[in-house]
Amino acid sequence: MGFPNASLKAGRDLFPARTKEEELFAWLIDAGMQGLTVDALTAEFCRRLCDLGVHIVRGNIALSTIHPQVSAFMYTWTKDEGLVVNTNVLHSEEPGEGWFASPFFFMISNKIGFMHRVLEENDELDFPVLVEFRDQGMTDWFSQIFDFGWGFQDGMRDNSAGLITSWASSAPGGFTKEEFNLLSRAIPLFALTVKGIASFEAAETVLQTYVGRGTSRKVLAGEIKRGTASSISAVLIYADLRGFTRLSDQSGRSDIVGILDQYLERMAGPIEEAGGEILKFMGDGMLATFPIEEGDPRDICKTAMVSSLQMLEGVEALNQARKAEGRRTMELDIAMHVGEVMYGNVGSQSRLDFTVVGPAVNEVSRIESLCDQLDTSLLMSGEFVELSGHHCEHLESVGSHTLRGVREPKELYRMGNYDAFSELDECLS
Repeated sequence: MGFPNASLKAGRDLFPARTKEEELFAWLIDAGMQGLTVDALTAEFCRRLCDLGVHIVRGNIALSTIHPQVSAFMYTWTKDEGLVVNTNVLHSEEPGEGWFASPFFFMISNKIGFMHRVLEENDELDFPVLVEFRDQGMTDWFSQIFDFGWGFQDGMRDNSAGLITSWASSAPGGFTKEEFNLLSRAIPLFALTVKGIASFEAAETVLQTYVGRGTSRKVLAGEIKRGTASSISAVLIYADLRGFTRLSDQSGRSDIVGILDQYLERMAGPIEEAGGEILKFMGDGMLATFPIEEGDPRDICKTAMVSSLQMLEGVEALNQARKAEGRRTMELDIAMHVGEVMYGNVGSQSRLDFTVVGPAVNEVSRIESLCDQLDTSLLMSGEFVELSGHHCEHLESVGSHTLRGVREPKELYRMGNYDAFSELDECLS
């Protein structure tokens, strides 16, 4: 559905500016509509405040985020350097003494949304960082927190309001009444713009985390109608950990997730670094693809094969480390196959899964199930070997085998002995 008699309007048209201050507001609307990055938004916002006569010398924001590794992004702008410094706060990082002694921690702990401190000639400042700012020549400072309603609950740092901002002046006497009047109107609109940008980035991050880069782009592009699918040719990699059930029975419930994460990280890393896409984790298994619609199939097959070997080496290194600590281990089995698969939405009307389906998907899982029987950790279908052209002394046939549910037997190959990746690389070239 369109709007035939309407034209797209910029913020200055949607919010007609009658003053220079309102031009700033119109620009913030534009920035939110256009999806300007948060660091660029922060730098330009501070610059525009200076152009309006606001004596701001430092601006800082801390943005809570939904990210598997990062709990918050921090951006600091200074007038002298004219840049924004981006600092990521990781979930794995424990807060230091500086955080617990900061005004931000005090504000969050006491649910205070606004704090103002005059720094100039003030010998009774209640936070060490404000003493540092005063000694650096700053005269005035205030902070304002904005609740995005995202419901963070775990941990004091994550229990922030969504966006924490702070602003400092070095002008004699600090911020004037007129400057405070402008800032009190501009900063909430700035926060709303940040929320609009951050909300989309959070959605993008969550989708990439759970469904992969390629799939997330399709979902964000609106390809979420049930039954829509496209046919693609791809290298399929099915990897499964052998011994997970036994290890689960012998390990504590609190330990098994962490142990599984260690192994899955060694499995996923080489695939992602090589440009493949992990479609899903299935308990102790993983399904990944390398599309071969573009590029030389030989090169793509080689990349997929090297990634599989790196997965095996990574798991073996982890096993050696765990054995040295007296811990239980698991072995990794991998199957490689190629074929035409349907890539799209499957599911119910309200719950969809964007994945690949087709005979080739079933076949690669059946091939993997034969690894233990054929005494190998890596099996390749004849179709994969033929497409890759990797007929060399390090690949050996293990004969034709009947796969459950597959009419015709398939010839399978395994990797023979090799001394180093350099030797294998020469063979596969």
